[in-house]
Parts: sequence; C-alpha cells; structure tokens
Amino acid sequence: MSMNEDNLVIAMLLAYPLALLYRHLIPLTSPLTKDLLLTFVGLALYSFCFGVQCFHVLGIVIGCYLFICQFGVSVVTCGIVFFVSLSHLLYGYLAVSGVNYTITWTLIHCSAILKVIGYVIDLCDSKKEYPESFISYLAFVVFPFTSLVGPQFQYDRYKKFRQATEKPDSLRYAMERTALGVIYIAIFYSINGFTSADFLISSTFQSYGLPHKLVFITFWTKWLVTKYCGVWCVAEAAAAITGIGKEEKVAMEDEDREARDSDKEEIPNSTVSWDGISNIHALKFETSLTIQDELTSFNVQVHQWVKRYVFKRCKVFNNIAVSRLLSLLFLYLWHGIYIGFLNLFLVEALGSFCEEVLNKYTSREELVRIVTSWLPDGLKKGVFEG
Repeated sequence: MSMNEDNLVIAMLLAYPLALLYRHLIPLTSPLTKDLLLTFVGLALYSFCFGVQCFHVLGIVIGCYLFICQFGVSVVTCGIVFFVSLSHLLYGYLAVSGVNYTITWTLIHCSAILKVIGYVIDLCDSKKEYPESFISYLAFVVFPFTSLVGPQFQYDRYKKFRQATEKPDSLRYAMERTALGVIYIAIFYSINGFTSADFLISSTFQSYGLPHKLVFITFWTKWLVTKYCGVWCVAEAAAAITGIGKEEKVAMEDEDREARDSDKEEIPNSTVSWDGISNIHALKFETSLTIQDELTSFNVQVHQWVKRYVFKRCKVFNNIAVSRLLSLLFLYLWHGIYIGFLNLFLVEALGSFCEEVLNKYTSREELVRIVTSWLPDGLKKGVFEG
C-alpha cells in the first residue's frame, strides 16, 4: 500500500477510540463545543491522510461558503456552487490520473462536494437567503467518522445530532456492523492473492470461451465489491457509536389511535434504530435478483443523494428518461473520468430499461420462476417459500 493508503487505514481504525471518547463527551458539551471538537478532529485526519493536498478540498469547502455569504442563496448561486465543485473534482481526476490507481485527495473531495452541494440546495429549498453558522457547516462537511470514505448524510441530520444531550444506545449496532465489515474484508483478502485485474487482460483469459469469461467476470466482480462493502461497514460502525445514524419511527397501536381520535393526549410508540446512514443493506444486496434491488441496497446514501439533488431537479425537462440519463452522467463524472465507469453506467441504464419492460409484461414471481427453472424441485420450494 502507498503512504496515503496506510494513513487512511490507520485513520479509520483511530475513528473507533475517537468515537467512544466523543460518545462520553456528549452530555458534557454544548452544540458549539461539539462543532469545534468535530472540526478539529476532522481536519487533523484530513492532514494526517493527505497532508497539504487537503487544501484542495478546504479551498472549495470554504470558498463556496464565502461565496454564498457574499451573493446569497439562489438558484443561480446553487448552480455555480455545483459547477465549481464538480469542475475542481474533475481537475483532480485529470491531475492524478495514471496507469496505477492510488488514493489521493480526490477521495475526500468527492465526499465533501456532495455535502457542500446538498447544503446549498437545502438552503435554497428552505427559502433561506444566507447560510448558518460557519463552524457548524465546517464540522458537518469534515465530520471525522464519515468524511474519508462515507457514508453521506444531510445537514438536517447533523443539526439534530449536535443537539444531543444523552449517550446513544448504539454500541450493539456498531459492533454488528463492525463484525459484518470484518467478514467482508476477510473474504476479500482471502481471495486477493489468487487473482487480480491484470488477469482480465492476460492471454490466458483471452483464450477462454465467452461463457467461461462471463462466469469468471460475474464472480470476480462480486468478490471485488466485498472490499467496498467492508470499508463502508467499518466506517459506518464508528459513526454509529456517536449516534449520527439515529432513526426514530413512530408506530401507533389501536388504543393509541382511539386516544388521538377522541381528542385525548396522543400516545405514540416510538422505536429507535441506528441505521440511518447505512450504505449497504447486506442481506438484500447478497440475495438481490434484480438491478433495482441492487441499486437500492448498494452505495445507498450516494444513490439517495443523486435522487434528491439531481434526479428530482431534472423534472423541469418533464422527461423521466432524460432525468435518469443526467443522473447517470453525474454519477459517471463524480466517480472518475475513466471509460470503465461510463460503460458501467450505460449498462446499468440499459439493464434497468430492459428490467422495466419485463416487469411491465411479466410479474416478479413469474420472472423468478423463469430464472430458477433449472433448479431442483426441493431448492425451488426453498426459494419461493423463503
């Protein structure tokens, strides 16, 4: 691994004791103190991982804030922030592009610009003319437990998080996500020594027949994404310790509804979960049978961000196909200007279109029966009853 990669791994491991320390400080600190602590730690991790290169990111983050302070929040300023942030990321991809991929400041920059763009658009949606506290904004962007590799979340979530006065009861969930992350990473490294991307351009692979190639690529790709699943789970677990993923859902029993309907005091039964920023729904992803299932269970927070801030903003075109293509174009540019990403998202678009056509004329159950028609009867029964 390169120096940046070594430092990134160390920073991700340091996030655990730092998160535990922060968890104990929650009842003792004010929202402003929390902002200052998180900003300091976030900037320290930036510097540790990428040195002076992190000023590329901070320049855009601070510059965009000062820009909207000066010119106010509007559709025009939102567009300028979007264009400038993405343009600088593309400059970074061009500047560091080469034969061998390595981790650089573009890793944290691609995460930061989503927060910056989302922050400004949310201000515009809420009809606010100027941004809120700078230190709160900066703490949100450089949030130390998610700013390196994700996952993403909105500023509204951070505002609720900084107001917390009690320790979150999230350690069990964090331990579960850590264990899942370790399993994914162990799977990746247990196979890593037996294959590599170079094999795909070797003469041996080229000698395979088409069916053999397709089977190999399918399993190779499935193995490759275990690395990302593992990293996201490990990062989410550290963030979960702090309570940032808190989700409170309210369910009402029949007697509660009767109390409400009779003008008595409402008695909601609320349940709390800690998976609000989960980036991988492992069970759904590993058992997915459709492209749609995979899209809604893998890299979840980025897909939700694109849906909220790109896809829905394209409704002015009054054409869902155009909205989807522009969303995929953004994803392509955001991931990196490599032809492989373009191929990936074009295939995704084509596959999604074909899937929708099939769903229009064939039920999901019938599709599953067709796909599993070659399975033994006993296994078929398990699939349909499970």
